[in-house]
Amino acid sequence: MVKSPARGADRRAAPSLSPEDLARRRPVWAAMSDIFLDTEVRWSVPYIANCCAKSGYDDGTLERIFWIEVFPEATPNLLSIFSQWAGLDLDEAALIRRASASKMPWLRRRLNGWMVESSWRSVCAVTQWLRPLDDSLRLQFVKAFHICGLRYFEAANETISSISRGEIEGMQEIIGDVWQRYEPVCRSMLLKSEASTHETRSAAVRRFCINHLGSADV
Repeated sequence: MVKSPARGADRRAAPSLSPEDLARRRPVWAAMSDIFLDTEVRWSVPYIANCCAKSGYDDGTLERIFWIEVFPEATPNLLSIFSQWAGLDLDEAALIRRASASKMPWLRRRLNGWMVESSWRSVCAVTQWLRPLDDSLRLQFVKAFHICGLRYFEAANETISSISRGEIEGMQEIIGDVWQRYEPVCRSMLLKSEASTHETRSAAVRRFCINHLGSADV
């Protein structure tokens, strides 16, 4: 979540974005800020990527927005013992000021960037896959990526009952391509400390696709 400046706040120090630019930026800022929440971010990667793809920004601009605008403002949440786990509040005036910055915060990125690097690289990969798709097909891929990620990262409390019959039918046609693409992305986000191996998790996803999506093409 991005907090708008209070009415009457001094905007002189914040080089303004046009109303159109600001409207385009806000959902991207909000989506990117989810990477810095004190919760399981990996399930959300497809939805963050979908927002980035829909924005129309190219890869270079998204990199700039993430590292120069969002990263310096959102990193303190990861370093705080009272970190937020939902709806991270970002200062819009500060984000607007950073939008005019020209220098990458290399020192801060070197010190703390490792905390979000894997998730952000995964978002970038999925964004590239989603960008050329039409809205309907893109949404099918996002949901399929999300379901595969839930299974891979052992979200046992999530059930197939949350997926409609129409969504299942749509996933059946694309799930083979989805998991072929998403498997290495999931593997790159797997922590060394996590108990089960990649092979075990990948096999669980394949079984899920066969048993619940009716697809053996995985």
